Formats: sequence, C-alpha cells, structure tokens
Amino acid sequence: MKAKPVVELIEGQVGAIEVRHQAGTATKEGAPVKLVVLSHPHPLFEGTMNNKVVTTMERAFHSLGYVTVAYNFRGVGQSEGEYDNGVGEVLDLQAVTDWARDFYQATHVTLASFSFGSYVSLKAIKTMQVDALCTVAPPVGLYDFTDIHLVNVPWIMVQGGEDEVVSAPEILQWAMSGEIQPDLYWRAGASHFFHGELIWLKKIILMNY
Repeated sequence: MKAKPVVELIEGQVGAIEVRHQAGTATKEGAPVKLVVLSHPHPLFEGTMNNKVVTTMERAFHSLGYVTVAYNFRGVGQSEGEYDNGVGEVLDLQAVTDWARDFYQATHVTLASFSFGSYVSLKAIKTMQVDALCTVAPPVGLYDFTDIHLVNVPWIMVQGGEDEVVSAPEILQWAMSGEIQPDLYWRAGASHFFHGELIWLKKIILMNY
C-alpha cells in the first residue's frame, strides 16, 4: 500500500516547524535510503512548501523512490517564529534535515530548493553533511553570494533565461566563476516561476537523480 504524505509539526530552534513528508518507494533490500529536503521561496512574498515549483520537484523525487520532506520556514503556515533574512532559516533547514535523516534512517541526502530556498541551501551546506544539491533560480544579486562557492558535492542548477525576479546573466556569471561549478540547465524562455515549463523541470530531475 502506497504511503500518503504526512503533515505534522517537529521541533525547531524557535518552536514548531511544519513539515510534509512521505516515505520512499524504493523496495530493493540493502539499497540506500535516499532523502530529499525541499526548501521554498521567500516567506515575505507568499513562498510556502505548497509552491508549484517545490511540489513539482517533490513529486519527481518521490517517483524516483526518494523519501521527500518539504517544510515551511519560520513564520510560514504553522511554523513558529519570524522571518530571519536567511539566518534562522538555515537553522530551520538543519533541524528538518536532522529530524528526517534520523526518522527515516536515510543514508543519502539531497537538498533541493527554489529561489530564496536555494540561497538558504547554499549557505547551509557549509555546516551540513549532504550528498547532492539541486538549486532552482538562486537569488544571486538579492543576497550576498560572494562567499558561497564551497560546494563540494554533485550540484545541479536550473535557470530560466527570462527570469523577471533575478538577473539570469548575473546568476550565470556567478555560477561559472567559482572553482566548483554546477551542471547547469538553462531554459531560454522560462520565467522565474517556470510557468509552462514545469514538465521540463521534472524531466531534469528524472534525468539526473
């Protein structure tokens, strides 16, 4: 019987964090338990774990057998606390990942994220043990990315060329300027929210994970 997503509250640094999690579908005995933790766009601009880019990634990873965990940053939905400009949100991501890794006994962890969530994930990997990274439309130019280039795990970046929120050329320049560069997937006509391009985004995940 296929397990359904469960929404519940776990403990974070400033109170409850709302998470939606679903067991993986991989059944091969002895296979690693793969977990993906998904971070959503900006809390002050209606970003939640129900964002369509996040849920598209969530379904794609689940179809590959991953345990999926989406969550709301502090101050969003039922998560307690207040927006903290990316600082406290890193702690939220760490708390959710630690909880999920323990709950599911995961042996392989991927951080997948969209927009502001990508900024949080890129900051968090400095202090987190993860195995892979997937960032969609990271908000380069809106936050300080100068010291974020120490990505030492397989890294996929997805970007739309018609991004109306952040500068696509600036993102490209930043991504290609570091010693470690992502595998870049560029959709020339895609907007920041990938309107009409979610099937393409799903195919990128299915092809790489």
